[in-house]
Amino acid sequence: MKHPPFCPHRTCTFYHHPPPHGTLWYRKRGTFTTRSGGRIQRFQCRHCGRSFSSQTFSIDFMTKKRLSYSRILTHLVTSSGIRDIARDLEVSASTICNRVSRLARQALSSHATLLGHLSLTEDLVADGFESFAVSQYFPNNIHLLAGKDSQFWYATDYAHLRRKGRMTARQKRRNLLLQKSFSFGRTTIYSSFSRIVCALDALAVSGGRSSLTLYTDRHTQYRRVLRSRVGDLSVCVRHRTIGSRRLRSVRNLLFSVNYLDREIRKDCAEHGRQTVKFARNVSNSLERLAIYRYYHNYMKPFRIGEREYVGVSHGMKAGIAEAVIRKEVKSFFTQRRFLFKTVGLSFSEALVWLRGVVTPLKTFAEYLPAYAWQ
Repeated sequence: MKHPPFCPHRTCTFYHHPPPHGTLWYRKRGTFTTRSGGRIQRFQCRHCGRSFSSQTFSIDFMTKKRLSYSRILTHLVTSSGIRDIARDLEVSASTICNRVSRLARQALSSHATLLGHLSLTEDLVADGFESFAVSQYFPNNIHLLAGKDSQFWYATDYAHLRRKGRMTARQKRRNLLLQKSFSFGRTTIYSSFSRIVCALDALAVSGGRSSLTLYTDRHTQYRRVLRSRVGDLSVCVRHRTIGSRRLRSVRNLLFSVNYLDREIRKDCAEHGRQTVKFARNVSNSLERLAIYRYYHNYMKPFRIGEREYVGVSHGMKAGIAEAVIRKEVKSFFTQRRFLFKTVGLSFSEALVWLRGVVTPLKTFAEYLPAYAWQ
């Protein structure tokens, strides 16, 4: 990198308001050499006086070994576990988790940026995807918001559930003991779907819509949320409910979320039925899901085997220009995204970025590297 785009220190004026291109707002301060990156150029900001390097703007900032991020993504979306990837790349599992976290932040930021180029022209479908983390005593519900026609995956939100179904007397006692040791807080079905409705409202407003139709199943909490939020929404939301036991075919009005449900079960190792690769950490699980959403929206073909959709992704089908998507995807594996430079990041996605979703039975806060705050 010959010309840094802005000062990476968020207390500096040139972080939020970069000077025009060609302005000498920085000075070069020599170079240094690393084993993984070779010779690296250092810079100093003329405004705040703090120094940084060209490596600061790389996805590999603060790493000691270079790995192929495209190869890691390919493994993640083809149902490989973390240890499978670690064995293939000949590194430790913790190194893979670190790179997955970096990829997840890239995916969250890039998705928020691309949503800014989208004008909502379709109705939406929402539903919950059920899985579990840590133990089957801690099931969860991951809400998905998708386009009715494009199957574009707009938003995700996480909720903890209480274990249900048949249990033995011993399991009931165990379940009661575990539930007492864990606080659900803001991760209930009601609060999670409320955030999905807020995301829906923001999408409709940015697209200039005055009304839209939301399709869901007949979950009672969904009706409660929409009734309580009527006065808070900027658009008129027509709520249509469909029975969840209907045939899950293309003619089903919930096809978009049913399709996503199937694809997640098929492609994500921890969400397969009766798998031993279940999630041990909620934050890690949500990071992997953010990466899969990015792959689904911008890298995966909308339809396979149909000539009219050759080279068309779900993002293009939803209305984002091909040139805009290509520009974002081109720098996805190389150019580091910054939290406070990302516009349009929702509360739920900021929690994933900052690893703020609580893992059941975990007594300590999640480790968050300092550079993730920039």
